[in-house]
Amino acid sequence: MMKISDRTSLSKVSGIIQTQTKVPKRQRKLINQTYFGRSRNIPVFNCFRLFKSITTLDGSLYLRFLNKTPIMTPQNYMESTRNCSSFITDRGYITHHLTAEERNFPIAFSILMYKDVDQVERLLRTIYRPQNIYCIHVDSKTDDALYRAIQNISHCFDNVFVLNKRVNVTWGEMSVLEPELLCMKELLTRNKRWKYFINLTGQEFPLKTNYELVKILQAYNGSNDVESSVTE
Repeated sequence: MMKISDRTSLSKVSGIIQTQTKVPKRQRKLINQTYFGRSRNIPVFNCFRLFKSITTLDGSLYLRFLNKTPIMTPQNYMESTRNCSSFITDRGYITHHLTAEERNFPIAFSILMYKDVDQVERLLRTIYRPQNIYCIHVDSKTDDALYRAIQNISHCFDNVFVLNKRVNVTWGEMSVLEPELLCMKELLTRNKRWKYFINLTGQEFPLKTNYELVKILQAYNGSNDVESSVTE
């Protein structure tokens, strides 16, 4: 196990990150094409400064400075989604399937959220592809402004929808599973072409691209990947 304790080891880690996250050769030519509403290139990233800022509890401030992207409020989203074409372009959604393998292997997602519409929209934007389908459940405890904001976002896409029924989700109880079942039922009703279902919460973020997910799920060949625990 590598110990991250000084500047030298941090630079080694960042080097490993760079060498292990190369874009597949067949997809490199897509990076600067017009499939993207804005450039997907990532500027030079100071990993040492990021790690250092995280240890001093201001990592998010450094990321905001790097991205120069202010936090969006529910009101901001309600205003920006009045023009869906501009919203999709300005926010950088990928509106092309990118590869034939991805086009022919649509994935269904559920997202259970209860706070931070900016974070949830960032998650949706990252996993969004036009061939996939997305179900969002908003906890009944969530305020109406956030609910309306996420509804407005979903109205900009044919393959994103928000459940009408809102469950009061309590961790460790059946209410955690109920919105998942509601989403699965609705996803099957709306589109039966998807190959796999992935359930997420609004506080998660992907470590794999859609292409990588497709390759992994193809390797599963119909099997499921489920974690569970038993309480005695």
